[in-house]
Amino acid sequence: MAITDGVDVQRLIRGYERGLVALKEVEPAGKSARDPGKAGEFSTGLGDDLSLLCTKIAPTMSEDQADAWIKVTVTALSDLPGRVAREAAQKALHRPMRFLNEVEAEVRSLAVDVAARHSIALRNLRTLEAEIRRAAEPAPAIEGATEAPPITLAGIRAMTPEMRKMGIGLGAITQEEVDAALSDELKAAA
Repeated sequence: MAITDGVDVQRLIRGYERGLVALKEVEPAGKSARDPGKAGEFSTGLGDDLSLLCTKIAPTMSEDQADAWIKVTVTALSDLPGRVAREAAQKALHRPMRFLNEVEAEVRSLAVDVAARHSIALRNLRTLEAEIRRAAEPAPAIEGATEAPPITLAGIRAMTPEMRKMGIGLGAITQEEVDAALSDELKAAA
C-alpha cells in the first residue's frame, strides 16, 4: 500500500482500459473522440511507428505512396487496442521483413503477447485498487472482544525493563506512568 502513496490508481486503470479498447472504437476514423477535428493520439502514434517500418523496408518509396500505405495499415490494424498496436509496431521494427505486406501479420503476431501482458497489468491494478479499498474500510468488530483494561502502576512495576521499553514504544504506557510506578516503588522501599 505504501508504494501507491500519491498515485491515483483509478486514473491508471482508466488509462489502461482506454488503451485496451479497439482503436476504431476509441478513435473512429483515426479522429479523437473528444475533439473530432483532431487526429487521435493512438492513431497518430501508430502512424509514426508504421512510418519507421515503411522507411526501413522501402526507403525509396515516394512520400505519397508511403502516406497511403500508412493510412491503410493504421485502418487495417484499428481492430487492435491502440496501446497494443503501437507497442507491437515498435517491436516489429526490430524484426527482419522484406516487404511491406508482411508488416500487418508481424504486428498482429507480436500483439498477442503485448495484449496478454497489458491484460495482466490491468488485472493487477484492479486487484491493487480492491486491496486499497478493503484496507480503507474499518476493521470489523470481533464478537466478545473487549478493550484491554489500562495497565496499573503495579502492573508496570512487575514488568521487566525491556517490557516497559516495548510498552512505551507501542504507546501502551507512557514514560510518565513508568516514572510514577518506579517512584512509588522507591517510596515503598524507603
